[in-house]
Amino acid sequence: MRYYLDGTTIVRAVGDSPESEALRDWIANHENELVTSILARWEAGEDLVGLDHGRRMRVYDQLGGIPEISVSGRALEIGSYAVAAVSPYAALHVGLAAADEAVTVMITYNPEVASAARLYGLRVISPGREPNWYLR
Repeated sequence: MRYYLDGTTIVRAVGDSPESEALRDWIANHENELVTSILARWEAGEDLVGLDHGRRMRVYDQLGGIPEISVSGRALEIGSYAVAAVSPYAALHVGLAAADEAVTVMITYNPEVASAARLYGLRVISPGREPNWYLR
């Protein structure tokens, strides 16, 4: 079993949001089961532009150890179906995770990604939030 981390998760892992501490604890207990993508890194990079240089570099160092899922034709195909219901970023995150048979859980704080992930049979976890928070 592997866990896919999207950009919202990466931002919270290095930030000071209400979920950050719970997420960091969760990551520490699952660090060998995590995967992400170039999309998630890019998305997180956009959100972290306002950080000072030293903190940004620490973020990039932390991300360096998480393996990346490659963007495959299958991921793009799944994402193309999901884009009818959610934003292109959300659709591609779901496509990337759903195309990798080892990924069974999406870690996200984006309600679009969470809802679409469930439609593709992925469990959704958001450490620090109540289960199914995105359904409310």
